[in-house]
Amino acid sequence: MNNPSRNGAGLEALFVCLAFVGLAGTWAQGFGYLELGLVGANIQFWKEAFGTPASTFLAVDILVLAAALFVWMFAEARRLGIGAAWIWTYFLASLFIGISCAVPLFLAHRHRRIRLNRPTEQGSPAGSDWVAIVVAIVIAIVAAGYSLSRMY
Repeated sequence: MNNPSRNGAGLEALFVCLAFVGLAGTWAQGFGYLELGLVGANIQFWKEAFGTPASTFLAVDILVLAAALFVWMFAEARRLGIGAAWIWTYFLASLFIGISCAVPLFLAHRHRRIRLNRPTEQGSPAGSDWVAIVVAIVIAIVAAGYSLSRMY
C-alpha cells in the first residue's frame, strides 16, 4: 500500500543531490576569486562573466531566470507557509553561494512541505518526462565534472 507521506521523498533527495552538484561545480571555480577580497573578487568575477559574447549570453540568461525564480519562490513560500527566514536564506544563499545550490534546496523544502501537508497536491514526473530529466541531470553532472577537473 502506498503511503502518501513517503511518495515523492525520492524527488526531495534528487533535489538535494542536485544542490550538491551545483555547489561543487560552481565553487570549483569560485574559490579562486576569494584571494582578491570581497570587492576585488566581485569586480573580477563580473568582468569575466560579461567578458565574451557567450559568457554574456549565459550571464543574462541566468540573471533573468533568477529574477523570475525569486518572484515565484517568494510567492510560493507564502502560499505554502514556508517561513520568511527560510525564503530569505534561500535568496541570500543564491547570491552568496550559488543559485544552482540554493534553488534545488528550496525545491526540496517546497516538495516536502507539499508532501507532508498537502498530499493531494503533490505531483511527480512520469513516463517520458524522465527522458528530459535524465538528459538535464547528465548535462549538469558533466558540466560540474568539467568544472571540478579544471579548478581555478
